[in-house]
Amino acid sequence: MLLTRPMPGRALMHRRMQTSAFVGAGLVPARRSCACPVDADIADADIRVLGLEWRGETLPKILHTSDIQLDAPFHFLGDRGRRHRQQLRATFQCIVDLAIEQGFDLLLIAGDLFDDNRPHQTTVDFVISQLGKLDIPVCILPGNHDCYDETSVYRKATFPDNVILFTDQPTIQEFPEFDVAVYGNAIRSKQTRLSPLRGLTPTGAMRWHIAMAHGNLVRPDIADPARPIRPEEIEASGMDYIALGDWHAFADYSRGGVSAFYAGAPEPTGLDQANAGYVACVTVGEGGVEVRKERVGSISTDEVKIEVSGKSMAQIAEEILARADPHLMLRIRLCGLADLGAVLDTGKLEQALAAHFYHVECSDRSHPQLEIISPDDFPEELVVGRFARLMQARIEGATDDAQRRLAEQALQVGVALLQDRSVL
Repeated sequence: MLLTRPMPGRALMHRRMQTSAFVGAGLVPARRSCACPVDADIADADIRVLGLEWRGETLPKILHTSDIQLDAPFHFLGDRGRRHRQQLRATFQCIVDLAIEQGFDLLLIAGDLFDDNRPHQTTVDFVISQLGKLDIPVCILPGNHDCYDETSVYRKATFPDNVILFTDQPTIQEFPEFDVAVYGNAIRSKQTRLSPLRGLTPTGAMRWHIAMAHGNLVRPDIADPARPIRPEEIEASGMDYIALGDWHAFADYSRGGVSAFYAGAPEPTGLDQANAGYVACVTVGEGGVEVRKERVGSISTDEVKIEVSGKSMAQIAEEILARADPHLMLRIRLCGLADLGAVLDTGKLEQALAAHFYHVECSDRSHPQLEIISPDDFPEELVVGRFARLMQARIEGATDDAQRRLAEQALQVGVALLQDRSVL
C-alpha cells in the first residue's frame, strides 16, 4: 500500500544547523543528557552534516532504533526485573528527547517496540505520550514479539497522528517534504519464515529510499533462521538505507553500495548483548549515507573468566570486585584447576557481589586438580583415599561432559566432607 502523508516539518535552521564542531563532539555518554552542542555561529557555507557537504538543500536526518521490548519480564533478573523494565522506559524517553534535541526528521522503530501484544495499559499510555511530544513522523514496524496478528497491540491502541503503523505487506510511506520513501513488511506471525525484504522495491518519485526489515541475517553459522535476510537481498534491494531490527547488537551489514545496519537494542535484554545500548543516526545525501553510532543506554554487559587455581573464595570475590559497576550486568565463569576438595559456591558468591553490580550471574567451569592425588596425601587404606581413586576412575571413564562434571563435583564435595572441611 502506497501512502503519501506530508507532515509539518521543523524550521530549516532547527533541523539543519548541525556543524563540524557537533560532529566532533562524539557519542552521548550513558546516564547523561542526550543533548549535543550546536554551534550556530558558523556560516552556512561551512556547515557539514556528518561529512556531507551543505548545498542549500535539506539533508534528511533519520533516527533508527529497534528491539526496545517494553514490558519484557526479565525473569533472569529475579526481583530486579521491574527495575530494568523502568530503565527501558527511561531509555525510550531518552530516544524521543534525542530526536527533538538533535532535530531529526524521521524516527524509525524497526520492530519489537513492545515485548509482546499484551503490554500494560500504563506502558501503552506512556508510549503514546512520548511519541506525542514529537512533531516529526514516527514509522513503527511490528516485529516478531509484537507481530501484527489478530491480538496485536497496534489494532487496539490509538497512536498520535504523527505515527505511521506499517501493517501491510508491503507498506510504502512517502514524505515529499524530505523527498524520502520508507518501505516495510509487517511481521504477521511469530513463526513466519518469509524474508522481511521480499517485494520491497524502490518506486515513486522520491529521491531517497529507506527500508525497515525485522529479521535475521543469513550467515555461514546461521544457515536457516526465521525471517531470513540474505546478504544478496540487501545488495539487490536498490535501497539507500535498510534499518534492520531483531538482533540486539549494533552492527553494520552493508552490502554492494546499500547501507544496512542493526541499531541493536537500546538497553540489553540479556547477558550476551555486549554491543547493545545504541541508536543509529542516519543522514542521506548526494555524497552517500552516513551512519553514526550513538550511545543512549545506561546498562552494559560483560563476561569475565576467573582462574581459580590456588585462590580462596575471598580472593576470587576481591578480583571480581575490581570491576564493580552499578550499571554493569556481569557474567562470571570460574575456570581452571581448583584445589582438590575446594567447593566453589556460586550462589553465595552472587549474593556477596549483588550490591556492587546491576546484575551478576556466576557459573563454575573449573576442574579439580586430579594430578595432586597421591598415596602420600590420600593413603589408599583410608576412606578418603579409596573415594578419591574411585571418583578419579569415574571421571576418566566418563562418556560425556555431563557425566564428567557430575563426577568432578562429587569428588570435590566428597573429599571436603571426608576431611571435615566446610562445604560453602
